[in-house]
Amino acid sequence: MERTYSHIDLDERRKIARWRSAKLSVDVIAEKLGRHRATIFRELKSNQFNDVEITDLRGYYCTIADQKARERRSKQRKLIRFDHLRKSVVEHISSGWSPQ
Repeated sequence: MERTYSHIDLDERRKIARWRSAKLSVDVIAEKLGRHRATIFRELKSNQFNDVEITDLRGYYCTIADQKARERRSKQRKLIRFDHLRKSVVEHISSGWSPQ
């Protein structure tokens, strides 16, 4: 049986934020979205907003969560971000070097 995974999108994050503010449990949110409960827990933990100065603002906000997730994914693309590194890698591979 093949499993497929898709990232949580902004629409799902809006639903999560709305349901969390309505005090729905993670299990109910996961069931409504058709996701595993661990996915929702991970989403809430890794994308929660924490303000050091104003503690009342702490919580899960869909737009901030989406921005944090996008930033994390973009950091992984080093060859896209660093032009000189990409050119160097292409040059070395073209001359017969192994990626290892």
